[in-house]
Amino acid sequence: MLKVENLSASYGGGEAVRGVSLSVEPGQIVGIVGESGSGKSTLLSCIMGLLGDRGRILGGDILFEGRSLLSMGREERRQMRGKELAMVFQDPELSFDPLWTIGKTLYESIRVHGPVTKKEARKRGISLLSSLELKDPEMLLDSYPSQLSGGMCQRAAIAAAIVCGPRLLLADEPTSALDVTVQKQVIDTMMGLRERLGTAILIVSHNMGVIARMADMVGVMKDGELVEWGEKKQVLYSPSHEYTKALIAAVPRMDGRLPHGGFYG
Repeated sequence: MLKVENLSASYGGGEAVRGVSLSVEPGQIVGIVGESGSGKSTLLSCIMGLLGDRGRILGGDILFEGRSLLSMGREERRQMRGKELAMVFQDPELSFDPLWTIGKTLYESIRVHGPVTKKEARKRGISLLSSLELKDPEMLLDSYPSQLSGGMCQRAAIAAAIVCGPRLLLADEPTSALDVTVQKQVIDTMMGLRERLGTAILIVSHNMGVIARMADMVGVMKDGELVEWGEKKQVLYSPSHEYTKALIAAVPRMDGRLPHGGFYG
């Protein structure tokens, strides 16, 4: 479905991504882990075409279902966002206009890709929020982002991202600002997308536990490079790169000690 080929990109004057290649198959969850500044978020911005004025693609290509995203015009790329590719950001409130209710955001997201009445959009929104196991969806549609808890706002942001049925969801540190119990709710919500809708997910995180819980394939980024790539069991239990081993060894255990060797469950 998605194929990144030898991608390099700069952001803010420095090379943030160097020679990265990876793929995401239909219905697959791919996790990219690494420290802050390793290039994870820049990689997602390249895929979505959201680098802005400070970013630039230096080389390589990004293919979605065989089509080069980098060769598309601005309008064609814009039409793909939301309908075929969608993204969930680290800070959910930044995904919303603070002056719009959640319902208006969902309506506008649908309307961009085709004619729809407000009544039809509301009905679709209620059905979607209910499928994400959010209580009182009608009240949620009438709420403003500032009125929601962090976890509720993030799950509403996921709903806004998938309301047009994209086949691939990109998630940029979607649990980093949430407490542990709410993190689980958000993870379960995203996992449920694959189970119910067959949605493929590319998630980046510095949290090894989130990647271990969600991913089928795992990539490890360091200083803009993908230094390790493979199936989750292989990467987490038998890492080959010293940086991956160091990341795993840094995960604290519940008994206060650090693990030696593979990732613990």
